[in-house]
Amino acid sequence: MDINTRNFRIFLEVIKSKSFSMAARNLKITQPTVSQQIAKLESDIGKKLFERHGHDLIPTEVALKLSIYAEEVIDQLGKFSDEVTEYTNKPKGLVRYAMPESCQWTPHFKKIVHDIVTYPDIQFEVDITPALQAADGILSGHYDFGFITGDKLTPELRFDKFSDEVYSCLASDKKIFETLKSKDLTHARFISYPGWELFFSTWMKKNGLLKSFKTNVVKPVLHIGTLAGAIHAVKEGVGFAVLPRHCVFPELDAGDLVELDLKNEPASCPIYLCQKVGRKQTRRSELVIALLRKAKLEIQ
Repeated sequence: MDINTRNFRIFLEVIKSKSFSMAARNLKITQPTVSQQIAKLESDIGKKLFERHGHDLIPTEVALKLSIYAEEVIDQLGKFSDEVTEYTNKPKGLVRYAMPESCQWTPHFKKIVHDIVTYPDIQFEVDITPALQAADGILSGHYDFGFITGDKLTPELRFDKFSDEVYSCLASDKKIFETLKSKDLTHARFISYPGWELFFSTWMKKNGLLKSFKTNVVKPVLHIGTLAGAIHAVKEGVGFAVLPRHCVFPELDAGDLVELDLKNEPASCPIYLCQKVGRKQTRRSELVIALLRKAKLEIQ
């Protein structure tokens, strides 16, 4: 049976309008064309599709069954057309953005890494940078956008809150926290890393310790160049560090790390998705930003 899908569209419009002339008007074709195509469809099927009652065309039982299949065929063809259009119009080119190292442990980053494989024509450069460097890069145009933790830095950037980051003071053994009891960090076994200042001060402020601690004499027992390295050093018992809690969930669950519990509310700081004010994003950058926001919503 050779059935033209164009006839399906005409057929469905006739069922809807109950009139050849009305169907012709809605489809912007002539009434003889509608009549001819319905006649051809009846010939192809070998069954009558409509009975006339007064001015109305009433679909036969065969027509009602056919309408179910016709609608499905039209729907599937529409979806196929959308997919082809999406594929052929997929954006191409380079997307650059910056983020703090802690973002690598977030579920939304894992999700975007998975999603970008469906866009083979987009190239990604994701730099791990502190907030100030990320801001400078966005303003200079080196980055399309970026994630910045902490206070708003400049009115030249648009700050859209993306999420919150929670910080904890962590060690491999509670005995390591003993050096904190004197409220003097001169001999504290503190581990630092790039970006630690914001995390540390946020945690201290939330716990009311900024005034009582002599923070001007903080000298880390170890400074290491990455957050990942600091986490490893804490796990090995070198000392303690204030760390983004989401980066060490597995270690906390396994008991490899312990938390200094001061019975206060969690110390948190916002993470902003930042763009340069007045800058129009490319379609590919808009797509990546949309994927990131979608990932955040899906994991909430």
